[in-house]
Amino acid sequence: MPVRLGSALFNADHGRLADELRRVETAGIDFFHFDIFDGTLVPDLAFPPRTMETLRPLTKKPFEVHLVSATPLRHLPALKHAGADLVFLPAEACPMMYESVYAVKELGLKVGLCLGLGTPLEVLWPVLPLLDSVLLLARVTGEGTRGRAFNRLVLDRVRAVRAALDTRKLAADLQAAGGLEGDNAPACVAAGARSLPLGGGLHREKNLAAYVKRLRGALAATS
Repeated sequence: MPVRLGSALFNADHGRLADELRRVETAGIDFFHFDIFDGTLVPDLAFPPRTMETLRPLTKKPFEVHLVSATPLRHLPALKHAGADLVFLPAEACPMMYESVYAVKELGLKVGLCLGLGTPLEVLWPVLPLLDSVLLLARVTGEGTRGRAFNRLVLDRVRAVRAALDTRKLAADLQAAGGLEGDNAPACVAAGARSLPLGGGLHREKNLAAYVKRLRGALAATS
């Protein structure tokens, strides 16, 4: 299967979000990645569900939500209403992991689990068969603004989750995110990632179609 490429709109020009959505969709992006942070579990604040709801009629591409909240389950009805297709729960804020995953499924949404760099992969194994996707972060939220954009520690984590999925014959998607510029995106794909939400490196490009084409070529040679 070809690697899926996504647009993390948090990194786009917030004064032109509708135009940016159309621009990256025309360039051949496969899905949109929405960072929804409530400023508690991490210091960043990001999109409210209302922003996603406003953009939803503009595209049929999947909307995948990276939800970072100390109380993630309370946001689920709003995300469903706003048009989310998949919600990544933060593993660090879900002590009752099975119940949290079930709460997303009960709303008819696809469910993923997101793990930060310092979160042991062991929390993933009991619920792995229930998941539609796994997202492994390659940096701490906010590190990019301080010049630390990608941590290669994530590559061993991607390999470990890929091995677990393949051993169990599970079809869940495996994503890596954070600083996927230069050789970092091909390295993540070589390790076993199959979807890449792209942020600043994508939205800074003037000729997006050419950039996406070059990246797809580099990833096809890797995967």
